[in-house]
Amino acid sequence: MPAGKTVIHATLDPVELNRAVETEVALIGDAKLTLRALIEACKTITGGTPRDASAVAAQIKSVADDWFAKWLPKLTSAQVPMTPYRVLWDLQHTVDVANTIITHDAGSPRDQLSPFWKTTAPHSFLGWGKTTQLGYGLGLALGAKLACPDKLCINVWGDAAIGFTGMDFETAVRERLPILSILLNNSSMAMELKVMPTATEKFRSTDIGGNYADFAKALGGHGERVSAVEEIVPAIRRAIAATQAGQPALLEFMTSQEQDFSRYP
Repeated sequence: MPAGKTVIHATLDPVELNRAVETEVALIGDAKLTLRALIEACKTITGGTPRDASAVAAQIKSVADDWFAKWLPKLTSAQVPMTPYRVLWDLQHTVDVANTIITHDAGSPRDQLSPFWKTTAPHSFLGWGKTTQLGYGLGLALGAKLACPDKLCINVWGDAAIGFTGMDFETAVRERLPILSILLNNSSMAMELKVMPTATEKFRSTDIGGNYADFAKALGGHGERVSAVEEIVPAIRRAIAATQAGQPALLEFMTSQEQDFSRYP
């Protein structure tokens, strides 16, 4: 959080106030009702006349374009092992985004997906920060598929998250919920390497392993392990075809131990 900013926190639960940053203005209530009340308050202040936001929009676009230009080489990188950013970039440009519901998991997948995925329809990106346990995204994808069976429902997770809730992929098979599960496997909790040096050195706490594509196939799903950049898009297309045929799919991408993520400077 940038220093010197006034923090206004809207939440349903007062217990969440001041947990991460000190809140100066607390708005307790349903987000939809709160936003409506804020809009009406702003209309009163401005007299109901919208401001000319063209200059602000141009400034935001300039900042965003500069930021994106710095990240594009990583998003389109052909390095080996592949970067998870390349996987998610190709995913976004292969699926029908408007007919897709996607969610990330805690940790690295959240940091790697949320800055770059461009939604085109309401309720198509289920973003939830880092506020709950690893593996939470799988259940969200299953719920989304139940609610919207005609949409492609995707969860993006890492090798740590599948260790928490991976067996529930069997639920997708058993209940015929054909989701697409994108697994980023770098055999490590890479984002935590810098903050867990002692645990890594003494106990190898950040080391993770497994063949999760075979795991998915053993449970009755479609599973593929992908190591080559040129196979990213074909594998995604095959997995989508499997979901359209009613079979849950898990794509395991063997990625680099990426530690860079976009953050406010």
